[in-house]
Amino acid sequence: MRRCVSAMLAAELLLTGCSSRIVQNEPKPIDNTVYTRESAGIRLQDDFYGYMNFDLLYGSDIPADMNELSAGQLVNKQVEDILSDEILTIANGKGYSIGSDEQKIHDMYEQYLDDEARDNVGFAPLEEGFAAIESSQTTYEFVRACGMLYTEYGVAALPAVYVSQDHFDSSRYSVVLRQMELFYTTDELLNGRDSAEELQRQMTELLEALGTDNADALAYDTVTMLLDIAESTADTSNMTIEEMHNIRKPDELDSLLASYIETLGLDGRDVIVYDTEQLDKICSLLIAENLPQWKALAECVLIYGYKDYLPPKISKSLNSDIISDEEKVLNAVKKLLSDEVGNIYAKKYLDEKILSAVKQMTEDIIAAYKKVIETSELLSESERAECLAKIDHMTVNIGCPDEKYHSSSEVSGSLLESVISIKSGAVKDNFSKLDKSPQPTDWYMPPQTVNAVCRQQSNSITIPMAMFNVPYFDINADYFTNLGGLGSVIAHEIGHDFDADGILYDEYGNYRPERIGSDRAKLLSDEVAEYFGSRQIMGTFYIDGERTKTENVADLGGMQVIASMTDNKDELKRIFGSYANIWATLSFDTDTAEHIADDVHSPAEIRANGVLSSVDKFYEAYGITETDGMYVPPEKRVRVW
Repeated sequence: MRRCVSAMLAAELLLTGCSSRIVQNEPKPIDNTVYTRESAGIRLQDDFYGYMNFDLLYGSDIPADMNELSAGQLVNKQVEDILSDEILTIANGKGYSIGSDEQKIHDMYEQYLDDEARDNVGFAPLEEGFAAIESSQTTYEFVRACGMLYTEYGVAALPAVYVSQDHFDSSRYSVVLRQMELFYTTDELLNGRDSAEELQRQMTELLEALGTDNADALAYDTVTMLLDIAESTADTSNMTIEEMHNIRKPDELDSLLASYIETLGLDGRDVIVYDTEQLDKICSLLIAENLPQWKALAECVLIYGYKDYLPPKISKSLNSDIISDEEKVLNAVKKLLSDEVGNIYAKKYLDEKILSAVKQMTEDIIAAYKKVIETSELLSESERAECLAKIDHMTVNIGCPDEKYHSSSEVSGSLLESVISIKSGAVKDNFSKLDKSPQPTDWYMPPQTVNAVCRQQSNSITIPMAMFNVPYFDINADYFTNLGGLGSVIAHEIGHDFDADGILYDEYGNYRPERIGSDRAKLLSDEVAEYFGSRQIMGTFYIDGERTKTENVADLGGMQVIASMTDNKDELKRIFGSYANIWATLSFDTDTAEHIADDVHSPAEIRANGVLSSVDKFYEAYGITETDGMYVPPEKRVRVW
């Protein structure tokens, strides 16, 4: 029997604590030796990446507050510092109009730091959600309570429902039922005993704090149920679009699932199910005898969804991070109001001269792609026509959106109420897309993002203005240095339209795999996977060629296009040198090993050396011969174009 949430959590969590496991890397041994390229035995002909990034790799240390030292991380820190300064300036101001970006940022900053108000509010804004869970006497009542949790609190105790662009008809949005989140990945739960035990411990503490009888036994049963679900959860990274595009008409849905969908206001529509086996398992477990476990799970999901915004002492008990209150509030504002912060960032820091230069460089790269496609001997005539059509219809989003983004959420009342408004508003804004048509000019990342994206379903690429920073782009640098930097990023994103996955979509973003011949598919998949899969780092670990093949194709194909834009050796050297510089990364060996196991991107060293060793013009620029470490015989090089 559960007692008052506020009172019990305040009494219990402060005593027991509840935090995630922290894994720390051991620091590297201190070595005071002063190295030079010569004393370290590094030649660009053998290790171009190591040679070009020697100062960072051999003369730097990883800062205590960073998990790696890299070009991307340094740019991200620079942007984050700018955003922090802007937030602090706004927080110290006043007189902002209601509903403005500044008002939301100002008020959320104050709400977060107002400990007294957070204590006074307690858990009151969450009580309706807890009451809905607790009062559920049947599975039908429970799934409807879960629907309320999703629409009113933005947290999903059952599989989350999203409105997404349809893969087979890019002109419309469809209702998609994604996989259920299990706190950890399925691999961590099933193959890492520590993960399941840690999850049980955390749930036990939360349930005890909620006043639940037999909390440990209930947590054990709940985690056991999650393990059962994990056993039936597919690895979507290895699934085709066809395998994930399982249409369920309203009358084909399980009655409990149909009730859940109805509560979301999405009934009467077809639903696309990503993982049918997992969903079938969930439905089979939604029975009366499992109701206590499901209710316990929902309560834990609700608390964890808001653990950063509860009364301060309780919030600290639920979090393992050791950072200052100022860092916490800045991180919260950036995370919750990312679009509003992005509007401020774009308004103040967008440089029209830089924007114009990047747009022109992008046009040049697109023209180079067309020329390479037109002359490639690896394409059939039908494939050539398909690729040219994709280039001709491509939409390029650069810098920031033309119009400011304004969400329907409000920042008012208390911190917890504001966060609830933002989280629930995100769900409702997503559902509202059903009445609209997808547009290739839609942005899917705010302008302060140090990243870029290709959306094959809209045949578009997006390059946020945060990428307009050194070493990616320097307005004072020469054209070819920038071409090897940000230009290679742009070429990479365009390249995703032609990788093993992207090539299956037509120029309008419709999934049409029948357009591509078997030889082309083999090149983009098997040959690229074999080439990169034969490479090692640290003399021990082989790259997962299959997992990384799409990113490797984008890297390799993009660089082959960039290199085609000049025959001048000095210009080529600037391109290749700048390209190696943007991947400069100093990391702990343990992190690198984990990267190989989990990341779809190859490690930085491979993204430089592995790619350039398969670009013919790299050999011309530096005179690479058979006796050099960077040499790969012509017949073993992989050419995307």
